[in-house]
Amino acid sequence: MSRKSSNRSATGAPDSAAGPRKANSKQQFWGDRLSEAPEMANIAYCAGRDVAPRPMADSVLVPFDCWQNRAHARMLQACKIIDRKTLDAIVSAVHQFEIQHAAGEYQLRPEKEDVHTNIEHFVTESVGPQVAGTMHTGRSRNDQTTTVVRLYVRDRLLKFGVALADLVEAILDLAEKNLDVPVAGFTHYQPASITTMGHWFASWAQALERDLDRIASSYVRLNISPLGAAASFGTSWPINREMTAKALGFREVQANSLDCITNRWEMEAEAAVAVEFALTHLSIVAQDIIMLSSPHVGILQIADRYVTGSSIMPQKRNPDFAEVTRAKTSLVQNLTASLFGIARGALSGYNRDTQWTKYLVMDIFDEVTAAPVIFRGVMETMKVDPEKARQTATSNFVNAVDVADVLAQESGLPFRTAYEIASKAVKACETEGSISTDVVRKLAAEYGGKKLKLDVGDPAVLAERKIHTGAPAKAAVESDIKTLRTAAQQRLKEWEGEMIRLKRLQAK
Repeated sequence: MSRKSSNRSATGAPDSAAGPRKANSKQQFWGDRLSEAPEMANIAYCAGRDVAPRPMADSVLVPFDCWQNRAHARMLQACKIIDRKTLDAIVSAVHQFEIQHAAGEYQLRPEKEDVHTNIEHFVTESVGPQVAGTMHTGRSRNDQTTTVVRLYVRDRLLKFGVALADLVEAILDLAEKNLDVPVAGFTHYQPASITTMGHWFASWAQALERDLDRIASSYVRLNISPLGAAASFGTSWPINREMTAKALGFREVQANSLDCITNRWEMEAEAAVAVEFALTHLSIVAQDIIMLSSPHVGILQIADRYVTGSSIMPQKRNPDFAEVTRAKTSLVQNLTASLFGIARGALSGYNRDTQWTKYLVMDIFDEVTAAPVIFRGVMETMKVDPEKARQTATSNFVNAVDVADVLAQESGLPFRTAYEIASKAVKACETEGSISTDVVRKLAAEYGGKKLKLDVGDPAVLAERKIHTGAPAKAAVESDIKTLRTAAQQRLKEWEGEMIRLKRLQAK
């Protein structure tokens, strides 16, 4: 089973002991129609930027720039470029800046251009220009900025990955509960063949599992340190780039200083592509939920806390979170394309164009961070109606391909002949909406086939005949679930350990 205690907020942080916040039903026009209060995180997810402000981009980077300043200063002291007294003064002043900014006592001043200059000027005002004037030794705002943005991207990607792994486990729980529930599968949005709800849900988990792999792979490539590259061409100061890389939790140094700065956009795009894949998969899940929860189908029932209503139609239970996810996916896809567009054809070295890659990747994470958290909540509270699912598996001739297969297997007839018989059986049973076993037996006898023993009208029996790897049979899905759960839990263990390691380093 998934870790029910691992509740996380939409930002990836643990929820309070009281659990996710519920909205007061009086805060919306439609709240009184529902049996439980709406989920505040879902309301915020669906409302987007309508009534929610976003902070200055560099304000978000303050904790990471303070970390980077401390690491750089300690390296300068270790390399005997500054003395211990100067180091202590810098570290103390930077710490004070971080405390005051977090408390809202100090806001970044636009006239100082960016977070880096704001911090250095604060240190100057705190301990004087003689001390603060050494802070920038051996670096440029170019390598400083790309380092800090990378720290931000690494943090957000890790949190997104953990939330996505939690979602995978919730989906697998849902699959386990519905292993024996037959349902019609679809192609071309038309009823096609028999599967099970467990098999359907497990397919969502398998797609997202690949996204966990992409995140892990992307994390390895982006977790390298550009600090010390200076303005693109290194520095004559005897710095120790390996020391700052270690202090900032990077696995190694990104060696060539020109590459560090020229390809500042790349690490943002690396993370964005991994996230883009995950959102695209969630948009498919969203569409499945929209269709299967429609009152005309009614197989899925979304919990009241995750639906929204109408200002004039009291009966509405709208899957807004799913619709919003489709829009967010389109936005993320286009923002990711812009990351590549900004880099196209740029001359090697620093170009101010890449400043905008910071805004793009921040917008991407602002849009997507809550998605796996919301979907996890939906999965943990969503209900399946087994009878309505079964009805779809016994109508619209969705057993036709299975009839053909059974005929070919039991009657001794070639599959193409069995297919022809099944086609005629569909036509003969047009008014009933499902193939009669008796009709199939009669037609098979006309073609000289052996008598069909199996009752082809039971969708659960037909689903259980599909036993190969990845098929809908219970044992096959159980095997897939076990494999997927093991992989997801391994990712969780790995990433949560990494988050703890980085938090300890940042606190130094």
